[in-house]
Amino acid sequence: MIQLENVTKYYGERLIFRDVSFRVFDGEKVGIVGKNGAGKSTLLKIMTGAEPFDAGTIGGLRAEDVGFVEQTPHFTAETLLDEMLTVGGEKFMARKILFGLGFTEGELEKNPNHFSGGEAAKISLAKALLNEPRILILDEPTNHLDIYAIEFLEDFVKNYRGTVIAVTHDRHFLQNCVEKILDMEGGRATLYPGNYEKFIRLKQERHEAELKAYEKQQEEIAKLEEFVRRNKAGVKAKQARGRQTLLDRMERLQKPPSTETANINLGDAAESANRVLILERVNFKGIINDFNAELFKGEKVGLIGRNGVGKSTLLKIIVGELKADGGEIKIGNRVKIGYLSQGHEELNENRTPLEELNYEFGLTEGQARSELARLNLFAEVVEKPIIDLSGGEKTRVALTKLILTGANFLILDEPTNHLDLPAREAIEAALRAFDGTILIVTHDRYLLDKVTTRIIEFRGIRDEGLGTSEKATSSKPKAAQVERKTPAPKFNQQAVDKVEAQIKMAEMELKMLEHEINGAVAPERLTELAEAHEAKLLEIDELYTRWEELQC
Repeated sequence: MIQLENVTKYYGERLIFRDVSFRVFDGEKVGIVGKNGAGKSTLLKIMTGAEPFDAGTIGGLRAEDVGFVEQTPHFTAETLLDEMLTVGGEKFMARKILFGLGFTEGELEKNPNHFSGGEAAKISLAKALLNEPRILILDEPTNHLDIYAIEFLEDFVKNYRGTVIAVTHDRHFLQNCVEKILDMEGGRATLYPGNYEKFIRLKQERHEAELKAYEKQQEEIAKLEEFVRRNKAGVKAKQARGRQTLLDRMERLQKPPSTETANINLGDAAESANRVLILERVNFKGIINDFNAELFKGEKVGLIGRNGVGKSTLLKIIVGELKADGGEIKIGNRVKIGYLSQGHEELNENRTPLEELNYEFGLTEGQARSELARLNLFAEVVEKPIIDLSGGEKTRVALTKLILTGANFLILDEPTNHLDLPAREAIEAALRAFDGTILIVTHDRYLLDKVTTRIIEFRGIRDEGLGTSEKATSSKPKAAQVERKTPAPKFNQQAVDKVEAQIKMAEMELKMLEHEINGAVAPERLTELAEAHEAKLLEIDELYTRWEELQC
């Protein structure tokens, strides 16, 4: 069991959090949430021993029991395989874990610093798993991963035999993978049972109860203070002194933090042609081949696919930042595009947010401050150069500009990247309420489920089948868009890939069981492990049978 009691952390004179206390039992899966800057990553570093703390105690966290997957991994070895072995462990197991996470034989000799951000995150995860940690600690594990890698990670976490503690803003991950959520807010931490949707409900109920108790106490304080003021002298002076003593001894309740989020209003979309966008046989440098798609007025379309397949490139071609090598891009009459890029290229990073809005839209300082405040950008933040802002703050500035364009066709590339849960919920609500047309590239599956009316899956020629959403359609190179009602081909590569991933996962779990059997002493535990080992072998046999059936 992991136990934190009254853990407090300061950076200089700034309080990060105070009296954080909670318990995590062996095998539990816990998510940690909170606004950006609430101290979530700092708490993880304290738990792993990478950061000191100023008060309190921590028990049940031995360094040798912990595998930590940090948000920004650092690699020192020349090859991927050698990087794995920097944390110890056997070469055989290192290769097995890497293959289980989707790396190939040829990539084992590649320099680990030459992989993409998503692949680097998987390398960090693989290193943490190599020593089969009793406790797995993850800091934003789904950042930079595509939907397919996130689904693999979810399966892994759900089936992991040890304890998992994850800081994440991924609501789908929180909904499906955790059984408790630690909410860090206002310098304190509260542990809630259940997944994300239960957490939202319980947090609201708790807030209402705390606010009611606070308001009731404030009413009582006001009555007591009024009585004291009116009766300091006279017949009831003794009673007034008694009331003052009561006031002095009273433990004052703190007003609970406001649960209100930024109200983002994208405005009413101007009328446009019914056919908003037509893409016919679009080609670009061997990345995009004969791509066809059509968007209609009022549709909210999600574009998904693996990292590197060309989703962001396609958006840049549509908005004119890149020129296609072939094909036609037709924008409908009266269609006005508003574009939010993943890298915030539409922002001049040498300007402050105030200067940016003044230059682009001619707003006065007061008007600019008012517009930025709608997305919780206040005070010194709006006076800093944009280059010095966090990723989340840059996204908010870009969204403010997007709102001011008055566009009726929004093209969004990862709009929830770097944003905390309240900001994601605010954007989700704004997109749902928007009556214009939306094309959105995102790995935020919760956002896709809540906002989109249709999914286009952008993938390689050999991939078959349809998307993961019930409302999905599929679009792939050298093929016209396929509606959901079209029968799926007999050979389903997506299903094969999923079963192969399950086989690799089960084989890793079998290895872990064998490791436990070698170290077990108690007869009862040995019997339990032997039964689990036999069941796992049966599961692997069944998965291989399923894999063979899918090849037919």
